[in-house]
Amino acid sequence: MKRAIALGSFVLTVGSMGVGTARAATAWDEATKGDLSNDGLSPTAVVVGLGSNRVLGTTGDSGQGIDRDYFKLTVPTGMALTSIQLLSNTAVSGGVSFIGMQAGPQLTVTPSGGGAENLIARGHYGNDLIGTDLLPLIELTAAHPLPSGVYSVWVQDTGGPASYGFDFVLSAVATAATPAPALPPWAALLLAGSLALGFFVTAGQSRKRLGLA
Repeated sequence: MKRAIALGSFVLTVGSMGVGTARAATAWDEATKGDLSNDGLSPTAVVVGLGSNRVLGTTGDSGQGIDRDYFKLTVPTGMALTSIQLLSNTAVSGGVSFIGMQAGPQLTVTPSGGGAENLIARGHYGNDLIGTDLLPLIELTAAHPLPSGVYSVWVQDTGGPASYGFDFVLSAVATAATPAPALPPWAALLLAGSLALGFFVTAGQSRKRLGLA
């Protein structure tokens, strides 16, 4: 019986191999990839995937006007945006900086706040929130976590230059349309064999107890 259980455990472990694992990646770093868009109607597309997706940049006014950053994320089907961690490179110029989010491929709110009712999330963050999940702190009308779809993000600081770092964490979610990963043929045969072995061992023990063996 112990042998049958061990074989069954082996098959289940092998069957789970090949399932996608979470990654840790920098999705965008302005220091290496260039300035994010300054136009909410044409935000920079930032590619994200399962796991950690860091976005690093700077905003604020260095003397040539406020540098606002706009970018959009597409959360794939079968995933959800579960948290937005404020990273340690964040250094706001004054007390706080601003982040806002709108569903869809554009951020239509004006810099002065016109159309702010279209935001699904907005709020301020400061250096004291480094290491904190901002998502539940800034959500207005959206569910938590945010389901698959396109989201546009707006970051700004009206003071001097300010650096920021956000980690957009995507997690897998169960969906009725997503079947469990199939076992390879050899693993399916091994699983069937281990189940059969377990059946015969159990049946033999039952026959001994009944005096039939």
